[in-house]
Amino acid sequence: MKLSYLTRIALVGVLATGLIALAGCSIKGGTNDQAASSPSPSAQSGDQAPESPQQNDKTGGPQQNDNANKGGNLPADAVENTAMVAYVNGDQVLFVDQETQTPYIPTNIDDAKIIYNGQEIDEDDLVAGNIVKVTGNGVMAESYPGQYPGIYQVEVIEQGSPADAEQYADIVDTVFAAPDQSQVPAGSLDYKTSDAQVSVVLNPYEFEWHWKTEDGQTSTSEADGFAADGMGEFTENVADARVGGATDAFIAFSVNPTSVEIERTPLAKGSQPKIDPAAEDANVPCTLGEDGAIALSIEPNYLYEVKATFPQGEAEYAFYTLS
Repeated sequence: MKLSYLTRIALVGVLATGLIALAGCSIKGGTNDQAASSPSPSAQSGDQAPESPQQNDKTGGPQQNDNANKGGNLPADAVENTAMVAYVNGDQVLFVDQETQTPYIPTNIDDAKIIYNGQEIDEDDLVAGNIVKVTGNGVMAESYPGQYPGIYQVEVIEQGSPADAEQYADIVDTVFAAPDQSQVPAGSLDYKTSDAQVSVVLNPYEFEWHWKTEDGQTSTSEADGFAADGMGEFTENVADARVGGATDAFIAFSVNPTSVEIERTPLAKGSQPKIDPAAEDANVPCTLGEDGAIALSIEPNYLYEVKATFPQGEAEYAFYTLS
């Protein structure tokens, strides 16, 4: 094959250390089975909150990050916002923007520079209730909750306490609830243009899906389809995106993929967007983060086909780009 549990499901991702080559897409770190898994009971031992940055300081100072290249100089066009850490458990982190009260997932936080009292710490040192200044590229996926992969730096500006974050308990429960295993994952393509932040919904046009029912039986659903017909015209599940040139983009799904392959085909010249059926496909380099987000570069006038493999099966998605 080429390649809801909520309205507008939470999407995800990004980068940790160590690259492992995959066909068409490299993967950093490990891979979670689901984008929204239940919090680990062991991480909540005794319902005690993780040690705060201030507590670390009293016991010898916050842990220093060994990666000297992390963070670095911030771009001149970086965007700042203030957020509360609503939840943190390992690589599961949720922020809530304090101006708009909008929840979002800092999807590459382990690749960002995190600062407390002028010293660099790890994301594990963050505590629910911390107030943080978030600096990034401003590209927020329009999913629920939002997904923010382009974060450069997170600075703790107020310690707060876990009790302060209890106001967001319902949001946390919703975001980290287990997804409906019978649903083929939805996806989103997110990128930034000179005057807009864009999020494009990706629906599968072909899939083979397996899941267990409540009585322990295995059910299967399948769909055969094509991104383009024999004349090169696109089918209804193919989304469109507009970019002015080579553009950094992210793809995320409501369930974390275990592997991803992306191919692109040039569009034919003409008034109607379509491909030349005789044109050759080419592999697209990409990076699969341990939290499930795929980073890639897209260019105008191509059809992109995304084949994603999940624990429950595989599915194919497609979008085309225009200038």
